Amino acid sequence: MTAQARSFHVSNGGDDRRSGTSPETAWRSIARVQQAIDRGEVRRGDAVLLHSGHRFHGQFTDFSALQGEGRLTFGAYGAGERPQLVGYKVLGDPAVWRNLGRNRWQVQLDDLATHGGNHSTRDVNVGLIEVNSELHGGRRASADELCNAWDWHSDLEAGTLTVVCHTNPSRAGEVRVAVDGRLFQAADDMTIRGLDLVGCGGHGIQTEDVSGVRVQGNRIRNIGGSELTTFHVPGVRYGNGVEMWINSHDVLVEGNVIHDVYDVAVTLQGEQVVEPTGADPVRRHGWTDVHVRGNRISRCSQSFEIWCRSQVLRDGDVERVLTHDGEGGGFVRCTFSGNHCTDAGVGWGYRVRPNKDEAGVHLLSYSEELPMDLRITGNRFLDAHNAYIYRLPDGPTGLVIDDNEIRLRPAQRIQQQPRRPETFPEHEAWARATGFDLNSTWLEG
Repeated sequence: MTAQARSFHVSNGGDDRRSGTSPETAWRSIARVQQAIDRGEVRRGDAVLLHSGHRFHGQFTDFSALQGEGRLTFGAYGAGERPQLVGYKVLGDPAVWRNLGRNRWQVQLDDLATHGGNHSTRDVNVGLIEVNSELHGGRRASADELCNAWDWHSDLEAGTLTVVCHTNPSRAGEVRVAVDGRLFQAADDMTIRGLDLVGCGGHGIQTEDVSGVRVQGNRIRNIGGSELTTFHVPGVRYGNGVEMWINSHDVLVEGNVIHDVYDVAVTLQGEQVVEPTGADPVRRHGWTDVHVRGNRISRCSQSFEIWCRSQVLRDGDVERVLTHDGEGGGFVRCTFSGNHCTDAGVGWGYRVRPNKDEAGVHLLSYSEELPMDLRITGNRFLDAHNAYIYRLPDGPTGLVIDDNEIRLRPAQRIQQQPRRPETFPEHEAWARATGFDLNSTWLEG
């Protein structure tokens, strides 16, 4: 931090009318922090510190007004558990529900008066519902499809949430609803350290068109499940713990605990933008110096994902494919190392996803069209539900996977593709055929 840097404190016992510059004058809310960023009170070089052991509702998705130079740090102060930044909307008042009959209950979720918790967004694209610490992922495309307890339908136009429950949902327990978005949309030169990030239907943390981001020592959980409304196929759900979209540089994801994510714990993905367009005005060529190390990952549909594609421009029936494979193209000096990954496909996300064949694996790769200076080494991959890896590309691309520890069941497949039928006893043949994990340790479990 610079000589003029200040630390701002946030506590459940604070007061948003105070200065926030000491524990004794702490603010109370995430909304006050966002207001201070927008006003230029909190600047680059400063630190925003949440009181350990306290819970705060909200999210940080707009840093467009951030001023100054240097690193902005989000962290903790005081003794206790990691402070929680929670994206849930909390439905605690039975009076807000309308009884539609047949065990169906409806709430006007886009009305902030109907709920407590996160008021940073009016989004109603629900990804998951937590009730009494149990996660429910039964999203239905229409109210007519609702049948099981805690199934729900989000009507994005009407702004309503309809839930199946034998009684008024708010009398059944604490109902916490995760909606679409990000808990952190990281900005350049930002550190997110020592926080407990809970409950978002989109991503826990996303980086895009940024550099110098540090994500260290956090817990990231109960993430994903919202509909990806920008996708050309309706109804597709998504949500990752930490997503680094193409054009992320100098990013470190280290020492975090990531679990119970609909899709992937950590992913590097994206399509190049070689020729900017109105929809994609920023050139995006690849990732440089992105490192994911020393994290503990469990109960996600996949542990680590990569995919990268060239730009495709269409003008009627004419299709142009543009690729930048020169300096800075694709993956440059990127690593996934020393991570402890367990129980891929065991969590709530796998249970409700339709494309189970692509999940329940530790490693996932849909496409490797760009330069692949990426090394996956020194990790522990234990107890995947389906297989060790799902990889669509066939043949070498420059990707290195080696020196890992892999534990599979005796007859379990190694790779989740028909062209690679090898099971655990045939791991040496699979390694020779693919060039992966030639020096890895294989365990039967």
